[in-house]
Amino acid sequence: MSQELETQEEKIVTKYDLKMQKRAQERKQEEAEKKAGKIFGIAVLLALLALVLSFPIRNYFALNGTYIKVGGEKVTRVEFDYNYNIAKNNYINQNSYNMQLMGLDLSGDLSTKKYSDTMTWKDFFEQMAVETIKNNRALLKQAQAAGFTQDLTKKYEEYEKTIAEDAKAGNKSKEDYVKELYGSMATPARVKPFILNTMLGNAYYDSVAKSKEPTQEELEAYYKENKNTYDSVDYRVLSVKANLPTAPTKLADPADNKTENRTENKTENKTEETKAYQPSEAEIAAAMQEAKKEAEEKLKEVATKGDLKENIKFSGATSYISGWLFDEARKAGDTTVIENSAQNLYYVLCFEKRYRDETPTVDLRMIMLPKDSDGEALINQWKSGEATQESFAKLADEKNDRSKLPTEGGLMKGLNPASMPDALKDWMKDAKRAQGDTMTFKAVDGSVFVAYFVGKNEPAWKQNAKSTLASDRMSGYVEEIAKEITVEDPKGNLNYLKAQEAQKASQSAAQGASKSASTNAAQGASSSASQASK
Repeated sequence: MSQELETQEEKIVTKYDLKMQKRAQERKQEEAEKKAGKIFGIAVLLALLALVLSFPIRNYFALNGTYIKVGGEKVTRVEFDYNYNIAKNNYINQNSYNMQLMGLDLSGDLSTKKYSDTMTWKDFFEQMAVETIKNNRALLKQAQAAGFTQDLTKKYEEYEKTIAEDAKAGNKSKEDYVKELYGSMATPARVKPFILNTMLGNAYYDSVAKSKEPTQEELEAYYKENKNTYDSVDYRVLSVKANLPTAPTKLADPADNKTENRTENKTENKTEETKAYQPSEAEIAAAMQEAKKEAEEKLKEVATKGDLKENIKFSGATSYISGWLFDEARKAGDTTVIENSAQNLYYVLCFEKRYRDETPTVDLRMIMLPKDSDGEALINQWKSGEATQESFAKLADEKNDRSKLPTEGGLMKGLNPASMPDALKDWMKDAKRAQGDTMTFKAVDGSVFVAYFVGKNEPAWKQNAKSTLASDRMSGYVEEIAKEITVEDPKGNLNYLKAQEAQKASQSAAQGASKSASTNAAQGASSSASQASK
């Protein structure tokens, strides 16, 4: 019993003991937290160090690693980005107007913007970049096999000069501008080999294209097959618009098309807004019938009083009248009335002639000046100097805003006088016009232009036909030489390839389901026929 009491006394813990134990535990916890903090700090430091050290590693792989393979040869990330950005920028520059009309915004992350049901815009530009690389590799391979070489020193110097000027105009350094053009890893030195290869490929392409230029006989044969594309017509036209009612008549629909008043409450004020009256179909038909009668009366005077339209191409005439105007049976003096139901009007037409326009196109050098500038003073300044084409070209480079008139020396080739402003058109078509002649005119927006006459060229129809034939031939040529160029994506960087595979699989599954359904339907029909025969 005494031993049990002694044991109990030994187990009694005083308040002091509890306090000391708590302090000991707190000390242990503080030491553990300090140790953990040191470990975490070391881990963070190591992570930051690894990130910093990874920069040169990532640069190395971007510059030297294989991003994809084209034709069995590696394409680095820098080269791919160079071609991707060229494809994207060219597309946007060429289609900016249509994109604006469509409300299409291609800024920001393009991998989140749909180009089609299966592809994003990033996929689309990736595909364009790969096709460009394929075609250029194929051209370089052909050039090497043909022993084709070219000194590109001057052309590259001109490129560098343009880059420097454009960078300066945008208040950017040359290095920053190159990154903006070709990608974040791009520098002038890194993209130089790609640019030289592109220049060499383009030069070889041009040499092949020259060898494939169509002959005069081929052009004439092509023209005969596509006369509607290249011919022009002159005609006279009067328009008679239907006088649609602006308020209900006895032909109005009883309930749907009455004039309605709508009241809108705006804070404490009330404003009344009246909707425009929408005529009924019966009212429109009646108005059109009256307009047709008036149009038929005007057939008597359209040949003398109609508005004269000259040198109009098939593509330039509205679809309502182009078929009639370019009918092979059409002859001088033919008249007709044609309805335009969309605009509720009638065209009264008188055909004058159809022809192939042989007017030569013209090469000009142009200087574009701000509104209210003195073009004559600039011409006099030029005449007081060397007054040569070279000095005019130099003046054009000094004065032109490259974002508005980007051609070197203001040179504009193959201009069709028919599409020029009246003052310039008449000046260009003058038979006495000679190289070195100058003139100035004001555009509709007030801009002042100074023109230098370089010379005359082939007529527009021949240039266009030659360009179309050559383009078709060269497209076939490039397609042929590039068809054996393979594309490999060992690291899965090209998402458009995955999208294409997914689309093929989907189409295959759909075709399989359709075939299965057809088979089942045929078997069902056969079974029904068998049972019916029994």
